[in-house]
Amino acid sequence: MLRRRHGHGTTAASHTGAFADFHDWVLSLPWVLERPYISDAPGVRSFAVECDPLGIRRLWLLTGVDYGGDPYGLGLAVIVPDTCGAVIETAHWGHRIAPMPGEHALVTVGRESFAHLSDVEALVLTAYCHALS
Repeated sequence: MLRRRHGHGTTAASHTGAFADFHDWVLSLPWVLERPYISDAPGVRSFAVECDPLGIRRLWLLTGVDYGGDPYGLGLAVIVPDTCGAVIETAHWGHRIAPMPGEHALVTVGRESFAHLSDVEALVLTAYCHALS
């Protein structure tokens, strides 16, 4: 499994620093590109996996989504299969907020997840792996 290495702790005071390079980290993942996001919501960024050898082009991550549950301003939301979204809710990592095509769901990261940076990273990597599958 891919794991992000960092020297930051998981206390509330360190989250801003821990997430300061979040977009750079996401863009460092293989086949991830930032896609233009056309909306009336300024600050929203969208990321897709575009892997020509596997024939995959799939949106999988949004940041800057204002849903009121993110105390650190990242506004993280992922697109995962709906069954995975149910598991994420059961684990209290996030909440399904909208159905997506192909039996997928838009899932926001819950306030509980920000207590543990490793849980946020695991959620993002889970969404990334699903986007590649």
